[in-house]
Amino acid sequence: MTTFELSEDTYRRIEEFRSVINAVVEDELDMEDCLGIIERGLDSMLRDVLSPLERDVLLESLRQLAAREPAAVYRYMADTLNRGAQVNKETLRPRIGFTE
Repeated sequence: MTTFELSEDTYRRIEEFRSVINAVVEDELDMEDCLGIIERGLDSMLRDVLSPLERDVLLESLRQLAAREPAAVYRYMADTLNRGAQVNKETLRPRIGFTE
């Protein structure tokens, strides 16, 4: 699990906003669950910003990000490609035994 520090003011605001989240979901959520909901909201907003963009704009943005933060971008790309290769190996692995 990733940990991070919040300023006292930010923590207080999120803690108070928790009552709004609890009213919406009609349940009593702890702080960790509330932060998860906020994180999903951030992901959703990012998707809303990026989804209407053209492919070339997205590729140029990724290229610029790689120029600014090469370690993070290239590590992410390598991890993603390795996971895809692993899935392909498992999918293409010959099955031994009897099948119906």
